[in-house]
Amino acid sequence: MKQHPRTTTGLRRKGLRSLSARLTLIFLLTGLLLVVLVVGAFRFSAEEYSQIRWRDMLVDYVATISQDISPPFTAEQARNLAQRTMTEVSIQSDDGHWVPSPPPFDMQDANWNDARDPELKIGRWRGYFALARKTDGGTILFYDRPVHGFNFLTPGTLISLALIILVIFACFHYVKALLRPIQTLTAAVEEVREGNLSVEVPVKRQDELGVLTTAFNSMSQQIKRMLDAKHQLLIALSHELRSPLTRLRMAAELLPESENQKGMINDCRIMDKIIADIMEGERLEGHHQALNYKEVVISDLIQEASLDFPSDQQDRIEVFPGPEITVIGDPVRLKLVLRNLLQNALDYSNEQPVTVKWTRTTDSVEIAVADQGPGFSADDLQHIGEPFYRADQSRTHHQGNGMGLYLCKLICIAHGGRLGVSNYLAEGTDTSPGAKVTVILPN
Repeated sequence: MKQHPRTTTGLRRKGLRSLSARLTLIFLLTGLLLVVLVVGAFRFSAEEYSQIRWRDMLVDYVATISQDISPPFTAEQARNLAQRTMTEVSIQSDDGHWVPSPPPFDMQDANWNDARDPELKIGRWRGYFALARKTDGGTILFYDRPVHGFNFLTPGTLISLALIILVIFACFHYVKALLRPIQTLTAAVEEVREGNLSVEVPVKRQDELGVLTTAFNSMSQQIKRMLDAKHQLLIALSHELRSPLTRLRMAAELLPESENQKGMINDCRIMDKIIADIMEGERLEGHHQALNYKEVVISDLIQEASLDFPSDQQDRIEVFPGPEITVIGDPVRLKLVLRNLLQNALDYSNEQPVTVKWTRTTDSVEIAVADQGPGFSADDLQHIGEPFYRADQSRTHHQGNGMGLYLCKLICIAHGGRLGVSNYLAEGTDTSPGAKVTVILPN
């Protein structure tokens, strides 16, 4: 026996819709941001420390060694000062000439602060620290970038960053383990959706998720008890009603023939069909458990369903040729669907032909039955397929209990498909549109 493939719509929501994926992304972004903040803070602290140390160390020293510098300024004087202070030195004469070369920034762009020595100024421009000393005939500028070129990725720094990342991933896996019961509950919900109400999730936690798991188990057991009670009630009612109904029909058949006798027999037949339809619907609502899956050839299925009608009605059924298509389904239930749809179409087609077409799409097989009757109103289209619903007065002059399309809908859903209902205008006609009912099965 071949089993029909189960639908897994709920399991297709992946990517950023997944809670685990979003947690992973959050932890990675948090780790990256933390690393950037740590490196930035370390660099900022290093620059501040270097500035203070550079300023305190050089202020007094610069005041001493620059006393002997006087015009004319030479490149040799600048090089000697640079070697003694281990900085870059540029000397500007009062006429604006720089020796040996101007600094990489404009003096006006730097932020200058006064020092203890009135002839000294301390400045900063981007990553540069500068000391400017005013002398006779010019200004001596000491500048450097103490942190420039400094390697922050020392073994100690790399170990610290590795430990930070390790802690982040450890936290992530711990949180993921805390949320693992959600995945178990999701799988259990899928089982319930497929009709397995006996599923029970083990309770291994005492936190909120444990309480949720306990509530889920209690809910599924309660639903199962309610549905079992409903099922038993319908079975009991069926047996209780059919016995007196059979006796009533037998008694009606023994009466003399008359219009009343025929009406009683017909009413008994309708009541018996209602009971049978309710029981069939109850079995189908058990989510696929009552289906016997086999390979079904669509063309053979349509032909078998058509042959169940009298010859005069068979002549009004136009079956259009289509591709050879085989589906996996319950042949008895699928034949019941087509027979119900053909019967409805024949009843409402105003003695006009009924058409049957089938085709294959990318992911489904469609069988369409169309008539040339009064069609459906807009309000009917919203409720067709509900149990015991009957269309407006233009379609209620025929006998029916409103269960036919409901059963067709349940059978299609049980096969993983659906039932489509719409109005249809046959080609070459200008009358009001008829009804078109399409059976859509998975390919």
